[in-house]
Amino acid sequence: MTAENEFFGSEDLRPPTGGPPSGPDPDESQAVNRSTMPRPGLPALLRAGLRGLRRYPGLAATLYLVQVALSAGAALVAMMMLVAAFGERPLFDRAMDGDLAALIACFRGEPGLALGLFWIAASAVLLYSVVSWFLTAGLVAVFLDVPSRRREVARWFGSAGASNFFPFVRLALWSALPCAVVLGVAGVGFVWVRDRVDNALTMRGWLEALAIGLSPGLLLHWIVSTAIDYARIDLVRHPGLSSLRALMRGFRLVARHRLALVHTLLYGVVFIGVTALYDWMTVGGAMSLLGLVVVRQISSLVRFAAHFGLIAGQVELGCTTMGTPLARRR
Repeated sequence: MTAENEFFGSEDLRPPTGGPPSGPDPDESQAVNRSTMPRPGLPALLRAGLRGLRRYPGLAATLYLVQVALSAGAALVAMMMLVAAFGERPLFDRAMDGDLAALIACFRGEPGLALGLFWIAASAVLLYSVVSWFLTAGLVAVFLDVPSRRREVARWFGSAGASNFFPFVRLALWSALPCAVVLGVAGVGFVWVRDRVDNALTMRGWLEALAIGLSPGLLLHWIVSTAIDYARIDLVRHPGLSSLRALMRGFRLVARHRLALVHTLLYGVVFIGVTALYDWMTVGGAMSLLGLVVVRQISSLVRFAAHFGLIAGQVELGCTTMGTPLARRR
């Protein structure tokens, strides 16, 4: 074993199983030391995403159900608070039928309720963010080194998720610095947009103000979030690597390989397109409640599948462009 592997761990991340070695499955052999393969293009990253969805439909469905359970739990708590506060008021029935004025009137009668709902939503987002560190670490590990047997996926996923949870926590703390810059730029842009929109006389002027004011913050968010994604892959791939160094290596990859940003941009286009299509289909209130639930779940499932495929493609690119970091001299 070389000094690099002694410090950062073996390229084979799978924990010892005691079982027989994997067979000559051509699909599984693609996961072995991909750092020696030529750099892939965008079609290869998209194929990696589709391959991940085809190979792990059960894992994708399980992760999606976890996401649904967390959001449904928050929605259930919020609904119970609303029913307890407004359940016997006819005005609330009108609000649930789409009367915005009635909804505003209800909340004016209970000024503390809106703050409570806000904290429920914020807690749900925070909880999902923490859970996603475990889920993402496990998913990246499975993509990095395909388990030799399908029944080993859950064990391999859980082991990698647990062992990489605290490195992801440290990465989140270091990532707070660039994220604060993003928030600062976005805040300045929002203030600029608010001043210009008040004076805009046409729809074109309103759209131009939005584009000019919000573009810097969105651009920085695009770069920072992509770098963080590749830093996570680097942490799982190289145990022992510091979170700060992984973040720097993520920014270096984004600066050197535009494909990383193009790939992430494509995911953003899909996400925004699916969301816009959902809003267009549900506008006007013509669809029944059951139809709204079905369409919402389909759009959410498509967005999740796109994110699942995004991670698979990022693992493919990270393995072929990010070499093993050299151990620092003591």
